[in-house]
Amino acid sequence: MNPNEPFDRLARRIEQFRDEMVDLQVRLCAIPAIAPSSGGEGEAKKADFLVDFLKASGFVDITMIKAPDLDAPAGYRPNVLAYCRGKSSARTIWVMTHTDVVPPGELSLWHGHPYKAWVEKGRVYGRGVEDNQQDMVASLYAVKALQAEGILPNYDIGIALVADEETGSRKGIDYVVQNYKAFRKQDLIIVPDAGNATGTMIEVAEKSILWLKIKTLGKQAHGSTPEKGINSFKAASFLIAALNELYKIYPGRDKLFDPPISTFEPTKKEANVPNVNTIPGEDIFYMDSRILP
Repeated sequence: MNPNEPFDRLARRIEQFRDEMVDLQVRLCAIPAIAPSSGGEGEAKKADFLVDFLKASGFVDITMIKAPDLDAPAGYRPNVLAYCRGKSSARTIWVMTHTDVVPPGELSLWHGHPYKAWVEKGRVYGRGVEDNQQDMVASLYAVKALQAEGILPNYDIGIALVADEETGSRKGIDYVVQNYKAFRKQDLIIVPDAGNATGTMIEVAEKSILWLKIKTLGKQAHGSTPEKGINSFKAASFLIAALNELYKIYPGRDKLFDPPISTFEPTKKEANVPNVNTIPGEDIFYMDSRILP
């Protein structure tokens, strides 16, 4: 017997699912799932859609774990768990993906509508189709391929569709772990949220994350009389430039990570004054830092 025969069957079946997988990508992309802290409504509508998909696709023991969030219109952030039962429940092989996406950014830089996914030269484009929907769709259709081929996995397969990955995970996997006994020591958890073009890279560790909100205080004045004020924006700009020295202060390298260094990057900036001719007295910016262990 060809030891690759089951895999070859699955690969052929998945290829047959190609149009369905693209269609699911398009439908998921049309449901923006942006965190309330980033100006969105959260993931509730997307999670409801996925629960219906899971039910129709033969998944069992589907559970929605609702992390309370008063900033979300639904009042919660949804986390969905579902199973495909195997020969044994002694362990579960989990595939965890996240339902939330980041905002689309500057719309004029898009070649199409970010929430109306399109196919171009064999690739799907749209907000969220890469992070993290390609992995989500792939995992769901891997299970559907097993079912279609009548292949019973040795162990249960668990699907975890979690919220809030893009803004800290407190309403997502952190809440699930703290409030629901789903994962066991013997389970294997696969998180397909990064990789390379050939699918050969497996990450086994992550850097620590440090997000900073930095406020600089000055004194507001008219733009024509800067000597009467203290420009908080200018101070923040000098500080941002100085913070680049962190790369020299923390020069450690570890080839296990990509990039193999700690990173310290200014990212978001809040608006300060609404008009051009006022020197701001307060300025706020944010840092995204990824720290080697």
